[in-house]
Amino acid sequence: MKKIILSVLTFMLVLVFSGFDASAMEKSDKKASTVIDGTKMSKQELGKLRDSIKEYTIELTDQQVAEQYAEIKGVSINEAYQKMSEYSTNFDSKTLAVSALSTSCSWLETNTSVTIPNKSYKPNLIVYVEVCRGGAQYINTNKKPLLQEFKANPISYSGTISVELFNGHFYYIVNGNFYNSTSTSHSGTTGLSALFTATYSVGTTSNYYASLTTPRTKRAVLGY
Repeated sequence: MKKIILSVLTFMLVLVFSGFDASAMEKSDKKASTVIDGTKMSKQELGKLRDSIKEYTIELTDQQVAEQYAEIKGVSINEAYQKMSEYSTNFDSKTLAVSALSTSCSWLETNTSVTIPNKSYKPNLIVYVEVCRGGAQYINTNKKPLLQEFKANPISYSGTISVELFNGHFYYIVNGNFYNSTSTSHSGTTGLSALFTATYSVGTTSNYYASLTTPRTKRAVLGY
C-alpha cells in the first residue's frame, strides 16, 4: 500500500514540475511553426507554394498581402490597402502609408488543414496575423486578423470562426456547416481583447455536405 501511495505522489510531483495543466483539454497542433520568408518570392512562386503545401506559415510584404487580399475578396488593390489600414499598426489610416513612428511590423499568412470527421475533404483555414518586433517577435494581439476564413473552393462554409491571439500562436474554434456548389459571404468580424469571431453565410443550403464543431485548437506560429 505504501508503494502505491508513493508512486501516486511521485506521479503528481512529475505533473506539477512538468507544467501539466489539468484544465487544458484543448487540442494542440504544433505543426507548421517554421516561418517561410516569402517577401522575395514572385507571384508564381507564391502560387505554387499555396497550391502544393497543405499547411504553412509565410511572411509577406504589404504589397503581397494587398494583392492576395484583392484576389480573395474580389476588390481593387486600393480597397485592399484601405482594409489593411484598419487591421494594422503599421499604417496611417489617412494616407495608407507606413507610419514612421510605428513599430516594425509585417504580415504572416497561415494555412491550416482542418479535419471533418468521416469526410475525406479537408478544408484549409487561412488566418493573416500581424507580427511586430520590439526586441522579440510577437503577434499583435490588439489587432484582429486581416483574414480568418476557409480557402475558396467547391465546398462553402456557413457559421463562425473564432481566433484567439497570443504572442507566439493562436487558438481557433470552428462551428458551422459546409455546402457543395454555393457561395460564401462574410457578414463581419467582432471581438476585442485578442478574441475575434468572424461570421459567414452561404447563398443556398440545399447542397448540405457536413457539419463541423472543433475543440479549441492551438496553431503554432512563431514557435512558442
